[in-house]
Amino acid sequence: MATIAMMAAAASAQTKPVPPAPPPAYTPVRWNEDYSYLKDKSARTDFFDPIKYIPLGADDFYISLGGQFRERYEYFDNNLFGAGPQDDNGYFLHRLMLHADLHATKYFRFFVQGKSALIDGREGGPRATDSDESDVQQVFFDVKAPLPTGEKDSITLRLGRQDLLYGAQRLISPLDWANTRRTFEGGKVSASLGKQTLDAFWVRPVIVENEEPNSQDSDTDFFGLYDTIAMPDLIAKGDASKLEVYALGLNRHSGPTNVIESDTYTLGTRFYTNPKPFDLDVEADYQFGDFGAGDISAWSLAAEGGYTFAEAPLTPRLFLGFDIASGDQDPTDPDRQTFNQLFPLGHAYFGYIDVIGRQNIVDLHPGTELQILQNMKYAKKLSLRGDYHMFWRQSDDDAVYNAAGGVLRADGGSDKAYIGSEVDLLLNWQIDRHMNFYVGYSHFFAGEFIEDTGPSEDIDFAYTAFTYTF
Repeated sequence: MATIAMMAAAASAQTKPVPPAPPPAYTPVRWNEDYSYLKDKSARTDFFDPIKYIPLGADDFYISLGGQFRERYEYFDNNLFGAGPQDDNGYFLHRLMLHADLHATKYFRFFVQGKSALIDGREGGPRATDSDESDVQQVFFDVKAPLPTGEKDSITLRLGRQDLLYGAQRLISPLDWANTRRTFEGGKVSASLGKQTLDAFWVRPVIVENEEPNSQDSDTDFFGLYDTIAMPDLIAKGDASKLEVYALGLNRHSGPTNVIESDTYTLGTRFYTNPKPFDLDVEADYQFGDFGAGDISAWSLAAEGGYTFAEAPLTPRLFLGFDIASGDQDPTDPDRQTFNQLFPLGHAYFGYIDVIGRQNIVDLHPGTELQILQNMKYAKKLSLRGDYHMFWRQSDDDAVYNAAGGVLRADGGSDKAYIGSEVDLLLNWQIDRHMNFYVGYSHFFAGEFIEDTGPSEDIDFAYTAFTYTF
């Protein structure tokens, strides 16, 4: 009888249904979402699952469809410290993105994504990142081949228009905050080697033409090697430590988009770890090359450390960040020490008003995050984040630069270093897998340098957005 009972228990364990795999997280670039598991119809749990895996006959031959709609409202008072046209002005930003992802066996793939980005009500007209009536955001094909080094090792060649996203997006980002987003044209080779991924790419940035087809910037070449090494359990069990090492090159040839010819080379590394309750992110870069008749020697350092009180009400995370990037030491000298921030997501690191970029800057920013609700009906996650930034010029002989890399305020002969401070408050409500709503408010307190060099009104910025992703 005991033997029969044991056999029955074993049979019951074998027939116990396997819980469905969790769906992949939606990502800014969308091409790194894998829906092949939906070949098993019993794994389908979401309303959109039927269009995430549409079989086209043979195994591993399918198409996946998806998209995103975002509606955002922004309000400025005293934009650019009172020098800009947005004095007490609000406007709407509309964005729609749709994509199709065709997989023809495990070794070939074709991905296309279209977008429409529009703006209503902004005084002074749209900025370069506001409007792109209708265009192709991404269109590329992949050719993939297995490698003999491991069962899951492979190498993939990608050619076409494509978004790039690396690391913490401090230097390379699709800039999802912008209404038009950033993309590139060119090629990339990616080798997946166990816990290591090595990418080599050569691309040109795509220039947004509001009412015309977008085209690549033929005067700019961007290329590099980017190595990412996962090191799980490096410090403590369950941490997600990783090391990134990269070498990047940016060649700007003289032409319509570049006044001065330059070659900028960046050597950098980033380390991230989260042995709970701690987390740490550190990234350092050095740049060299030539800028016109002068030489380049610039650097940047970024760090943020946090501590999460997991057992406390609202699970508060306290953090402290520090960013510094070099500025030019002598404007009369052709040599250049101003750090080049390349193609960043500055919005996440230097305040949501986007008046400050990663060039000639010192930024000390403490903050906190609170988890108000989590894993509840109509509230997958509701969080509140507060940041306080204090800004100084790294060199008091160089300008202050904005998030786009342009000059926000020229030096003007001022010897003041303190730029000002910014308070950011952001309430983010992840309603469910598809719907997200956020609302935020930021205030910039003008400092001595701003007061010394022109209009110096404090800036107010308020915004809210709803996003639906499928």
